[in-house]
Amino acid sequence: MIIFLIIVFAIIALINVPPLIREKQWRELTVYSGFFALAVTLSMLLALGVDIPSPIKGVQYIIKDVLHLNYK
Repeated sequence: MIIFLIIVFAIIALINVPPLIREKQWRELTVYSGFFALAVTLSMLLALGVDIPSPIKGVQYIIKDVLHLNYK
């Protein structure tokens, strides 16, 4: 499964990255690389069976405890 993920992500990168470099879109390449690295990391962790917490809990913490936006 890990090898399959690496192959798929390599193909995606080979399709999307060269046009960004050719057109010298460095900011877009930086943002793309950040999201791509996050996607690769999360995919690998899921493939390895690591239990990843739900992002909803983080959003709830920000809304309730940081922004104090509670509804009744």
